[in-house]
Amino acid sequence: MIPHNKIEKLIQEYKLDYVFLRPSYFMQNLTTTLLEDIKTKRQIILPSGKAKFNWIDIENIGETSSVLLNKFSDYRNFAIELTGNENLDFFKVVDLLNASIKRPISFSSVSPFEFYKIKKKEGMIKGMIIVMIMLHFLPRFQKEPVISEYYEKITGKKPTSLSEFIEREKIKFE
Repeated sequence: MIPHNKIEKLIQEYKLDYVFLRPSYFMQNLTTTLLEDIKTKRQIILPSGKAKFNWIDIENIGETSSVLLNKFSDYRNFAIELTGNENLDFFKVVDLLNASIKRPISFSSVSPFEFYKIKKKEGMIKGMIIVMIMLHFLPRFQKEPVISEYYEKITGKKPTSLSEFIEREKIKFE
C-alpha cells in the first residue's frame, strides 16, 4: 500500500544516484489528517493503542533536504533515517496539546474495524483508511522507534520538539 520501498528499489536497479530520506511520523499529521476530528469532535481517533511514534517536524525535513542538496556528493547513495528526539504515544500527545490549548481534547483508541467503520461513514476513501490503519495499528506490534542523530549531524541543530510544534501551531487546534 505504501510504495516507498518499491520506489527506492527501482532507483537502485536503474543505478541512479540518490539520497533517500526516511522520515518518521510527521508532526503535521496533527494539523492535517487528524485536524478535523480534533476541531469537530475534540478528540483524536486512531487504532494505535499505546504504540509510540517518533515525531518529526516537516520543517526539519526541509532543512535537512536543503543541506543534502548542497552536499549531495557527501551523501550520495546513502539512506538516512530522519527522526525527532521524542517517542510519544497519542495519550501523551493529547496531554501536550491540552497543556497548550483552551478547549481540551481526548484520545480514543479504537479497533481497526471500528476505525474503518467510522472513517467510511465520514466519507474517507477506502485506500486512505487502510493506509491510516497500517500506519497506526501495526506499530502496536513493533519495537519503539529508534531515534537517529542524522538531523543534528547534518544541520547542526536540535530537532523541533512536539511541544514546540504544538505551541507554534496551537491556534489551529481551537
